Amino acid sequence: MAETPESHGAESAQTAETPTIVPGQPRSVLDRLRRNRMGALAAGLVVAIAVGLLLSVLVPGEPNLLAYALLGLLLIAAVSATVRFLSPDRGLAAQGSAFFATAVGVHLMLVTGAVDSAGSELFELIGGSGVSFDDALLAALAVPMVSTGVLLSGVVAAVVAGWGPREAEEPRPSRPAGY
Repeated sequence: MAETPESHGAESAQTAETPTIVPGQPRSVLDRLRRNRMGALAAGLVVAIAVGLLLSVLVPGEPNLLAYALLGLLLIAAVSATVRFLSPDRGLAAQGSAFFATAVGVHLMLVTGAVDSAGSELFELIGGSGVSFDDALLAALAVPMVSTGVLLSGVVAAVVAGWGPREAEEPRPSRPAGY
């Protein structure tokens, strides 16, 4: 009897090689993060810190608004896309997670990059080797993260993470008589 591709596929699907997936069980790490209440925040923080520290190498020594804005937008895009993808809804919790994670990432990126690049130029003038990346990161962790750029980046990430139509239309309350 000749085997058809359809019968061969049906037989191979019933072999022990294919795992059985129990309905309702998370299938991947992303599913586990989506089911966890703090999963979007945790993933957003990991992305913000990793991307922020990687981009801190590109922060120029001299103040340059265009470079700061472009690096901040790259970080905003990475964090807000992560939080938006992993959060089950686009509510206030997702917006808060995106705001906080982006603020931390932008702060680490800007302060670490500025101290690392400015410190090395200053120490090279006197013959020193400059501030190490570790010292620049410690300086970023010691400085409070209250600046307009950090807060503005967090607000933009919160808007991106929460953008979209509302899931359920809520009826608007009627006005009382006489108003």
